[in-house]
Amino acid sequence: MHRLWLLGLLLGSLCVPASAQTIWSRPYEPNQITLEALAAEDPSGASSFPTGAAFLTATRSLSSSVELAVELPIAHAQLTETASSAIGNPYVGLGLSSTRRPLLLELGVRLPAAPTTAAASAGQRADLGRTAAFRDEAVALSGLLNTRVALGRATSLRLRAGAAYGSLHADSTAGDTNAWQALYGAQLWRSGAGLITGLSVVGRPALTDAAETADSAHHAALSLMLDRRRWRPGLLLGIGLDPLVTGGDVTLVGGLTLSISYDR
Repeated sequence: MHRLWLLGLLLGSLCVPASAQTIWSRPYEPNQITLEALAAEDPSGASSFPTGAAFLTATRSLSSSVELAVELPIAHAQLTETASSAIGNPYVGLGLSSTRRPLLLELGVRLPAAPTTAAASAGQRADLGRTAAFRDEAVALSGLLNTRVALGRATSLRLRAGAAYGSLHADSTAGDTNAWQALYGAQLWRSGAGLITGLSVVGRPALTDAAETADSAHHAALSLMLDRRRWRPGLLLGIGLDPLVTGGDVTLVGGLTLSISYDR
């Protein structure tokens, strides 16, 4: 554990400020509060509007090289005769960065809270571009390394890769109670004329059998945001990429985002 913290501090001395955890807000902007409301198609057709998930995220720069990120996920499922809501696993993490190189190290933990209900399943379908928020786990740890490449005055590429470990509960029906998932993301951002546009490919491929029961998924997404001084409303449209390999039904994900900057 001491070696991990030393590695984090070392990488933190080489980094530039960037926003941790949520990737659907204005990129590279510290001190943000973001609300995302997303809904995904239900392949079974058992649920209807308003089924989906909302994610409330806040980041705070503790210093020029350390950022705190917290997130509260909430899901709702509207079935034919019943409805249910569930709080997902809250996230607490640190982003370690500085002003020298375009690197950001994210270290995070999700606190176990998600129940195994229809709402949790709805949350899993709408959960993309972040560490899994609606898995029934006793422990969930993650680490991701981010970098960005400037492609011009208004265009940049953000690359993100890492892994997440989840220890499932002892009574889990999965064959392996230790679930590992890889995490990756590639985002092309362009800003100009009061509009921010993002094109993303994100995913959480399973590395162990247990993780396969917890929504191994890959998505491509288009995000649009109006760029105002402090607040940025946006639209997110995504499509599942797994059916291109498995031959299953194509699923769509869509929703609204709003990010507000403070202490600018």
